[in-house]
Amino acid sequence: MLPILEHDLYKSLALAVMLLAILLAYRKGQDAVSGSIRSLAWTHVPLIAFAIVSLGPSAFAIMIYLGYKFGLSQPGTRGYSFSTFIRELPFDFAVINWPFVALYLTCRLWPNFGSARSAMWLSIFAMSVPNVLLFSLAWTMVSNVFDAGQGIGVIEAMLIFPIIAMIWPGPAPSIFDAPFGIGFVISALTAPIPFLGLIGWLGGQFIGWSTSNARPKATVGS
Repeated sequence: MLPILEHDLYKSLALAVMLLAILLAYRKGQDAVSGSIRSLAWTHVPLIAFAIVSLGPSAFAIMIYLGYKFGLSQPGTRGYSFSTFIRELPFDFAVINWPFVALYLTCRLWPNFGSARSAMWLSIFAMSVPNVLLFSLAWTMVSNVFDAGQGIGVIEAMLIFPIIAMIWPGPAPSIFDAPFGIGFVISALTAPIPFLGLIGWLGGQFIGWSTSNARPKATVGS
């Protein structure tokens, strides 16, 4: 597990940086809109997705808890409770899903970069797929099972484990022990969600480029 998820101080600093990035992106986007007739409302989609994947699992857990409480569904043999996971995990999930904030920042600062809009949608889809695992934790978040936290930790570890360490065993993991925080940066950038987000962004840009090149160009004087 990354230290950033184990220590509240690191987690708070990460959330503060993301908040500053959101405010910066919003301000820069507002300045761009004031000098253009084109709306940038579409650039808010990554923030909406970020809120859903961060808060959605806890909201789902609350729905399950209410279903148990009012007899709409049957809990497990160990019973159920409104655990601290429901209010604490959204902060973990927000840190894990920091690439959505990076995508928002990119779209706001460079909305006309290639096929930014189509690339944004494909990137959001790619990053949302692994987040299905977080929603599957909703039942665990209201369970009275003694070791429920272990299952949550395993899922979180899967979503932050660097892909490069999965496909390149051996000396590659030593890269993550680099000094001055370099190893942490490499680990964060090569985790599944940012990796898939980058692939989605590049794929969307390539599709947009291919489509624009495939269109017939008007001849001069026609």
